Amino acid sequence: MNLRKKVFIAFMAFIVLPLFVLGLITYLVSQYIIGENYAEQSELTLKAVGRNLTYVLKEANYFSESYMLREDIQSVLGTGQTFDAVALTEYGRLLQRTFLSYTPAYSAALYDFDGKVFSEGKIGYRRLSYEELFRQPVYKEAMRLNGIPVWIGPHEEPELTGDGPFFTMLRVVNDKYTLDNKGILLQQFQFQELNKIFNDYDSGRNADNRYMLVNQDGLVMVDSKSELQGLLLSGLLSSSMDWSKDYDSRKLEFGGVESVVSVHHPELDRYGKMNWSVVSVTPWRYLSGKTEQVLRWIGAITALCLLSALLFNLLFVNRNIRFILYVVQLMKRVEIGDLRIRAEAASNDETSVLARGFNSLVERISGLLEEVKREQERKNKAELMLLQAQIKPHFLFNTLESINALAAQNEGRKVNKMVRQLSTILRISFQTSEQIPLSLEMDHLRNYLEIQSYRFEELFEYELDIPNSLRDSLILKLTLQPLVENSIQHGFEGIAYKGRVHVKAEDHGEHIVLWVDDNGIGIDSAVLSRLHYKSGISQSAAKLHAAAIAAAVREEGASARTGLGLPNVADRLRIRYGCRYGLWLCSEPGQGTLIRIVIPKQTAGEPDEA
Repeated sequence: MNLRKKVFIAFMAFIVLPLFVLGLITYLVSQYIIGENYAEQSELTLKAVGRNLTYVLKEANYFSESYMLREDIQSVLGTGQTFDAVALTEYGRLLQRTFLSYTPAYSAALYDFDGKVFSEGKIGYRRLSYEELFRQPVYKEAMRLNGIPVWIGPHEEPELTGDGPFFTMLRVVNDKYTLDNKGILLQQFQFQELNKIFNDYDSGRNADNRYMLVNQDGLVMVDSKSELQGLLLSGLLSSSMDWSKDYDSRKLEFGGVESVVSVHHPELDRYGKMNWSVVSVTPWRYLSGKTEQVLRWIGAITALCLLSALLFNLLFVNRNIRFILYVVQLMKRVEIGDLRIRAEAASNDETSVLARGFNSLVERISGLLEEVKREQERKNKAELMLLQAQIKPHFLFNTLESINALAAQNEGRKVNKMVRQLSTILRISFQTSEQIPLSLEMDHLRNYLEIQSYRFEELFEYELDIPNSLRDSLILKLTLQPLVENSIQHGFEGIAYKGRVHVKAEDHGEHIVLWVDDNGIGIDSAVLSRLHYKSGISQSAAKLHAAAIAAAVREEGASARTGLGLPNVADRLRIRYGCRYGLWLCSEPGQGTLIRIVIPKQTAGEPDEA
């Protein structure tokens, strides 16, 4: 490790890091203490507010239930009788003397299940018909609770309660003797006591402090500042609160201002169906007070120290780091195969030594790769020549055997014709180029089939189908003839019907597909399993691996159905064109064999894709 690195590490470890840790710990501890102290105070305050809220609701429930059970109130519900205008007026006065005598009460409405409505309220109240009430979802909830009140806060159900600051109670009126359902009571309240409670606990505090009453969805029903009613807290908070806990207090942003937000869920289930919470919001700047100023000084000192460390890094260290990153990028490019790059050193220190060593290493790797590439090309060429040499003697042996058989039968004319066809085949076979036009390969195959037809009369018939557009396309020499020879020598052996060989070529855009199809005896499933094939012509053919074919042939011996030509052709295609091309094979005993050959589409003069 050089002196520069030692100085940098010592500076970071003994100056910058302690200052940063000191400032961070001081800040976090002070924030934690302030937050904990306020959380305890806020919990007590919110619980007190929650108790006052329960008193308000308890009182409203008491008066509502006592009036609801009066004989004169229940006498008109569930009777089925009709009322004239005078009776309705008198009943409205009864509602005023009972339900509206409770000061916070704003309106009261009794609904008979026959659709009659008896309502009364203060100036401006809105009378709701039975049909409108019946369509509200809260109606079904009230019927399910069967007498237990359902409370609706301001702005929760505007269609039912309107836009005013009204708390609405909906409950089923039960017969006080039989407990049968007689009707529905809808009563609205203006709880001015809530604002008084909020103002009492907010007395003497910062003007930005506020208390709110919200529902389970975060809808603000009551705001001590009368600004946020009808809004959702989710749009004001920078993160969510835990509404399932009895009490939760967090430091987060409220309306873009860093604040402490506390939530208390009072126990209101005894007074009806509701799920309300009391929320307090206190700006953090009010809680931190002068502590914030001390923290700012500590932060400024820490920032100056960090700035000094940054300048030290930029002026003395960053140059070396940039060079290291530069070398790393060059190494990544070398990893993906770009061996033409070289590193350039901007100074005469250790970086120049590193650059020269990197360049020397890349040059050495490039030379070794070129040498390996040349060696592999020589190896592939020698292997291809060996495979071609294996096919030629094998083919000549089988053809001369056929000519010998005809000569023994004194078929001189046929021998003469076969010799001429054989000479044509040999001229094609002895061509020096590895690839020949597809039309020439087909001529070679046709002459071979004619020779075999002389020997195996009435044994098979053949059909060659090649489009004119593919006649000039190049193919590896002696590709089709070994495959057809395999069908004749092994596929038609011992059959009691006339064999058929069909060879065709198809244009598939960037590649050519050749098909060799016969109706011979097929290949046994045991051989196919060793070749990694699926039995059955109707199934999808698996990829023919040349090495697997050769191993299976060696295991089965010379009499195996696959013969010698099939693995040789597969090897040649693999070596010449790569793993994207080759042979696919489907076969089943008694159902024949289908061979699919895929080669790249190219003509004379085009670059060799291999």
